[in-house]
Amino acid sequence: MIISKEWVAGKLPKRPKDANKGTFGKVLVVAGSKNYPGAAYLSCAGCYRVGAGLVTLATIPVVQNIVSKKLPEVTFIVLPEEDGVIGEMALDVLFAKISHDVILIGPGLNKKEGTAKFIYRMLKMGIGDLTFVIDGDGLNILSEIKEWDKLLENYGNSAVLTPHPGEMSRLTGLSIEEIQADREKIAQNFADEWGQVVVLKGANTVIASSTQTAISPFANPILATAGTGDVLAGVIAGLIAQGLTTFDASCVGVYIHGMAGEILREKIGEAGALASDLLPLIPQNLKLIS
Repeated sequence: MIISKEWVAGKLPKRPKDANKGTFGKVLVVAGSKNYPGAAYLSCAGCYRVGAGLVTLATIPVVQNIVSKKLPEVTFIVLPEEDGVIGEMALDVLFAKISHDVILIGPGLNKKEGTAKFIYRMLKMGIGDLTFVIDGDGLNILSEIKEWDKLLENYGNSAVLTPHPGEMSRLTGLSIEEIQADREKIAQNFADEWGQVVVLKGANTVIASSTQTAISPFANPILATAGTGDVLAGVIAGLIAQGLTTFDASCVGVYIHGMAGEILREKIGEAGALASDLLPLIPQNLKLIS
């Protein structure tokens, strides 16, 4: 399936007039480190711009200080820090405070040992009936865990993995060239093997589950810049929080994100866009599509 505007319009979450913030879901974002605070901001903003009701960022103090000034609508769970990143013992703080519909984990985390152990412990414990969106360094850390896909079995078929070709290479052991040679088949095969939704980013992003495959109609070099993947991960998580399935949320999110890139290209050309330029276009696109 090539994702179309009409298909997306039929999948958009409803916005009842008597809604409250709980109606539109709660997202927990575990993101950011001393060197990558922007990833946390962009992913949280992506959640809100697509309509999520409440976004909570679990992160270290230095990132909280930055994001709270950029995006005061975010609430926070402040986690213990080890050398500028989230430390292993952070799960002891986080575990008792999780009351969310979906967890986005990975943007800007870094791969230091303490953070890697934190993610491993989180996945191994099995935290209730939750959906995960795993992006960025979350994927890089997963790729270094033996039989990492078995950890996700704790959550059933309720995770979305959002790799670019390099991250997909690390997860699968295939070369980037092998992946790029048949993106649709590779995404479908591993979505089936892992039992999760795979969003293989790039020109004409491929979204695959064990039973379905969809392709984005957009191939736009303006999106090949730092931070755009963080925005996309936030958009997908925000849509899941509003009740879409992992596959539908991934398809709708990819389309809205790609459409924002097309609008930017028309305005400024194929170079020079910032990931944050996408953010105000997301709600505009929702209005245009609906």
